[in-house]
Amino acid sequence: MAAADELLGFVSINGAELVKLYVSPQARGSGTARDLLSRAEHLLSEQGVAEAELFCTAGNLRAQRFYAREGWRLSRTFEDALWLPDDAAGRFTVETHCYRKHLGFR
Repeated sequence: MAAADELLGFVSINGAELVKLYVSPQARGSGTARDLLSRAEHLLSEQGVAEAELFCTAGNLRAQRFYAREGWRLSRTFEDALWLPDDAAGRFTVETHCYRKHLGFR
């Protein structure tokens, strides 16, 4: 989503998963996140996905509140490895929440 050549945010999906949802700092609080999330849910539903999922780092309270407000429910919490380039030293894990939402078929 862009306005006047400025990226406000983006969303991506893969299978039944909402993979990325990003909103630029200047667009936060403008409804951009809600619009992007709604668009992703619509696309997933059109593809026949009855229940979608997304993952959020535990402690990201702003995102957690947003997802709950939009009807997503916390399904489970687990330790997940952070993605690192192949040549990075070590392995790091972070507590991660899995949220799920019933979309139904449209």
